[in-house]
Amino acid sequence: MNIVRLIFTLILLASIPCAILLIQYAYKRQAVPGAKYFILLLISAIMYNMAYIGEINADHFAEAMFWFNLQHIPIPIQHYLWLMMSLEYSKATKKQLKVAKYIGLCHPIAYILIFFTNPFHHLYISNYRFESNGYFPVLFSEKEPLFMLMVISGTLMGITAIIFYIRGMIRSPKLHRYGYVIMIIASIFPWVAVYLNATNSNYLGIDYFPVVCIISGTLYLFGIFKFSMFDTIPIATEMVFRQSKEGIMLIDLAGCIIDVNRAFITIYPELKALSKRHTFSSFLKHHSELQEISHATSSIQYCLLIEGEERHYAAQITPILMEETVEIGRILTITDITLFVENQSMLEAIAKSAIEQAATHEISFLQAQITPHFLNNTLSVIGSMITRNPHEAKELIGNLGEYLAQRCYFDSSTPMVLLEQELETVNTYVAIEKARFGERLNFHILCENIPKVNIPRLIIQPLVENAIRHGILKKADGGNVWLIITEGDGKVNFEIKDDGVGLSEEKRQELVMGENENQGIGIQNIHKRLIKHYDERLKIESEKGKGTAVSFSIPHQEHL
Repeated sequence: MNIVRLIFTLILLASIPCAILLIQYAYKRQAVPGAKYFILLLISAIMYNMAYIGEINADHFAEAMFWFNLQHIPIPIQHYLWLMMSLEYSKATKKQLKVAKYIGLCHPIAYILIFFTNPFHHLYISNYRFESNGYFPVLFSEKEPLFMLMVISGTLMGITAIIFYIRGMIRSPKLHRYGYVIMIIASIFPWVAVYLNATNSNYLGIDYFPVVCIISGTLYLFGIFKFSMFDTIPIATEMVFRQSKEGIMLIDLAGCIIDVNRAFITIYPELKALSKRHTFSSFLKHHSELQEISHATSSIQYCLLIEGEERHYAAQITPILMEETVEIGRILTITDITLFVENQSMLEAIAKSAIEQAATHEISFLQAQITPHFLNNTLSVIGSMITRNPHEAKELIGNLGEYLAQRCYFDSSTPMVLLEQELETVNTYVAIEKARFGERLNFHILCENIPKVNIPRLIIQPLVENAIRHGILKKADGGNVWLIITEGDGKVNFEIKDDGVGLSEEKRQELVMGENENQGIGIQNIHKRLIKHYDERLKIESEKGKGTAVSFSIPHQEHL
């Protein structure tokens, strides 16, 4: 075999495993914009290269023409795939993609029809010659108008692709623009080979398009995957990323620190002059408090001394996923939770003090019963709101502190409280539950004037809590709770009703008779205290599926 032919054949053969490796790499990351069309481009390039290997190694005209004809199936398809890849990569709209998908097909269809009907009209190529280029025989051809028309058509598709790359580059964050520059360069290379072939200017009459396609494919690899870190961040990166109150660090797959925002620099000022030498592993070596974060994605908490003040932080590292399938980097998020830690300590101290005092009296103990589940859930809600909405979190902490103080106030010598104060406890409790359950809970107080009377402490709030927990929150869409206060016949009448799931008659009777305390929060405790103070019992009415109403009355004795 001629040495020149052998060298070029080996180059083409080497390009095929290269293309297969690129396909394998892209297949694992096919959720990245443009990756699927990139894979199809590589497959078509393999088909073209294999056919061209057959052509340059043919010893007869008929054999060379067979492989030449075979090449012209993937050629126009590649033009189409270039266009579609550019649109998807540059985030074209769904409408633009749909239009390009169908109109763009006109080019490969027209190309194949013109080429394979050429023997009848000779308007694409008028003459073929199979002769030596000085080293080995190759096909030479004389191009006609339809050939140039197809070159122009393909060129228009290439120009459209580059226009979309430029458009995407203008709209992208600075870091991602390098990817667009690479995509533009990679798109230009194949067209140089196309024009050399169209003008019969290619050296030795060899088609360099197959080799150039693999070079372009390698460049596309860098453009599509290496610089797609910011695909997960909207155009408003500068507003969201830079000005976030959370410290944010972006890390690429190689472990290099891509960027940090202002909040992160406030905690770790050495990253202000960020350079390529800053890797995530080197950063962790200098900060022992974050060592555990490199081994897990769960959140860790730690304490730092910042300007002489002790600050508490929560750190979490999470992968950046493209459509939950392909990891393209990681984010380290650091949140200042000092306020939460301090208030949590205060709340725990209040709760501990309340529980210790509760043991002094049976009724005080019953009054002090706070469901641990309620307390834990409320603290969890506060924790989730600390970063999302610090203002509301602060209000919720205040409400919980006030609720605990009111609920856990023990003084057996003064078991009574003004109705107005009891209603404050009710409203505080409802505000906490509203923060947890949102629109599922609607609470209404119906009262023209609040009577100035004393009532046993925590006699209304547990009934409201019972209506919420066992009434409306067992419904998927929630519901309403009403507290109705009226006066008449020397009494103050109270009714707590809901439009929740209601009770069966059997369960209602169990509550009235005191045989099933599990069905209500403190029902028997309230029964006991009403009997003790007023010789009055709770009245319970309920209908399955429609709701429950609990009522009682107390004498109207003006508070002095």
